Amino acid sequence: MKGERLILSGDMGGTKTYLALFSLVGGVLEPVREAAYQNERYSGPDEVLRDFLRVGEAKALESASFGIACPVVGNRCVLTNLNWTVDGNALQAGLGLQRLTLINDLEAIGWGVGLLPAQDFFVLQQGISRTGNAALIAAGTGLGEAILFWDGSSHIPSASEGGHTDFGPRDKTEAELLEFLIGKYGHVSYERIVSGMGLENIYEFVKARAGGEEPGWLKERIAAEGAAPVVSEEGMKGIDNNCAEALRLFVSVYGAEAGNLALKALATHGVYLGGGITPKILNALAAGGFLAAFEDKGRFREFMKDLPVSVILNDRAGLIGAANYAARTLGETVRKVSLPGNR
Repeated sequence: MKGERLILSGDMGGTKTYLALFSLVGGVLEPVREAAYQNERYSGPDEVLRDFLRVGEAKALESASFGIACPVVGNRCVLTNLNWTVDGNALQAGLGLQRLTLINDLEAIGWGVGLLPAQDFFVLQQGISRTGNAALIAAGTGLGEAILFWDGSSHIPSASEGGHTDFGPRDKTEAELLEFLIGKYGHVSYERIVSGMGLENIYEFVKARAGGEEPGWLKERIAAEGAAPVVSEEGMKGIDNNCAEALRLFVSVYGAEAGNLALKALATHGVYLGGGITPKILNALAAGGFLAAFEDKGRFREFMKDLPVSVILNDRAGLIGAANYAARTLGETVRKVSLPGNR
């Protein structure tokens, strides 16, 4: 197609890697193909990319960008929750790509948020959207955070590692949780609580407080499926008290830290919630505990009530954002993206 430019985008997390090939024509991103990979099956990102790219395809690509769950310095990073080192320059040279840029995974989502339609969001708090900064927080394998700075005409994402800041308990229960986790980790960050591993940590704490009792059927499910998905699912059902209490505590701490980030960013435009866990617990988030903790900021309570809060439902936001960033390295402006529904 005349004027077509091929772009490769990636979303590399602690568990999975998603890759997508896009065609950019006239400011519109059209998907060519995409694929998902279980990271545990590969020794590193080069193997994943070689599986995805077809013979001779690398040379046709004009730009590539990957959102990666780690701090990126000098186009290189080590994934926080996976023993992979990703060297963008080495990958570019080894695969024969024209250009390849690594960005933080939350930065990638930040570049994608503005391209998503209204139906890709679930509104937790309508608030009053004003011109200004926005905040992005995402609970998944880890806890990602970013600030979307308003430059006068658009939002520019800035990555952070705010999920690794010290956890601050707000009541006796959370103080006991902190003490429990200090014994396990020493340093306790918000990621140790608001993430997949965090939900497991909370459940173990709640179970220990209750005397260590656990129904046989629940123990079997957790062993087979993993703690986070089972505890969140059973917590929303409310049948098992420990699961329900673990999910309640998870949601409350999530809301509190989202509020902390909103204040630090002065997020008058709004707060976005992303990550793999968030869309799966919508009912728990909407039940009220999240917003109660989000708004519980003393003299700033009324300010917090005015901030829009939305959940990102489209799990391709990171892929879209990475493609948008890759287009920007070519001097292109993306106006629209065409994608099917969620994976």
